[in-house]
Amino acid sequence: MRGMRQCGAVVVVLALWGAVAQAAAVTPLAGTYSNVCQHADSGDLLGTTLFFPGAADPGHVQRQRYEGAALAPERLALTARGAAWYVLGDDGAAVMVLRREGAALRVTYLDGQQADIGGDSETLVASARRPAAGSVPVCR
Repeated sequence: MRGMRQCGAVVVVLALWGAVAQAAAVTPLAGTYSNVCQHADSGDLLGTTLFFPGAADPGHVQRQRYEGAALAPERLALTARGAAWYVLGDDGAAVMVLRREGAALRVTYLDGQQADIGGDSETLVASARRPAAGSVPVCR
């Protein structure tokens, strides 16, 4: 009986240690990250903004895409895997992988979306949730 208690205690300790290690592997995301810019000739807004509401709506991100103008915002689920966050579409499939790079966020698209310079990944920088008029950089 005593051996079973010790074995049970070891299992509980290992389970807790694993949960702590998983929580430490990925830092919670909060705030707003964006690469939105304004086309010099047309004035169109282009890019993506990700807003992480944190404790107000844990486990979710709001994605706002700009393709000439703002498209409808999307509320998407988040899940941590290792040192990355995965953004899930309505069907539960991963559509983006997010990794911190210093104060920025590296986004890799898994759903075929193209990055601003081609390819499947780009960097979003910390920004204001709703940029003031004239504060959006000109696209390069």
